[in-house]
Amino acid sequence: MWTRGPAAEYKQPARTYRIVSVSMPASHFCLNCGIPLQTQTREGREVEGCKRCGFVLWHDPKVVTVVVVENDSGELVLGRRGIDPGYGRWCLPGGFVNDDEDPAEAAARECWEEVRAQVDITRLLNVYHVAKEDAPSLIAIAYSARLREGEIPQAGEEMLEVAAFGTDVLPELAFPSHFQALRDYLTAREETQQR
Repeated sequence: MWTRGPAAEYKQPARTYRIVSVSMPASHFCLNCGIPLQTQTREGREVEGCKRCGFVLWHDPKVVTVVVVENDSGELVLGRRGIDPGYGRWCLPGGFVNDDEDPAEAAARECWEEVRAQVDITRLLNVYHVAKEDAPSLIAIAYSARLREGEIPQAGEEMLEVAAFGTDVLPELAFPSHFQALRDYLTAREETQQR
């Protein structure tokens, strides 16, 4: 459970995260020549590259969205995950951005897929780097959104259940980036209310 207080004081219970480098698999082949890639040093970092044509396989981060969805009562819509990572834990709607998708459109799509509700994206909250132990890192783009009139959230395929929570009774969240997005949302909401 979160401790209650102004947005700047919201604190999720402490967890320890260990960040290690991701080892590169040795089975990649050049997209141009088809020969096995070899470890090289480029721009000060180890990458896989082709000795014949110079192709480099850069290990770029994946892009994901995180959405803080508010209902008409000012409560926040969360889902309890039905898949790993984080099975059984609460999270904000969100997921991977497809390569042909605008991130805001991906955020709205993910809300439909995860909480079966249409939303209107209202604001870009922040962008976060999410380091991973066992995979490439992520770039998380956080948005705030409001449920469209008449929408009643329900669990999509990846959720066990969906519920709305007041900001004084939020459960512990599955991912640190979701905690960051929620903190930024609460700070922005507090600043708006003070105006």
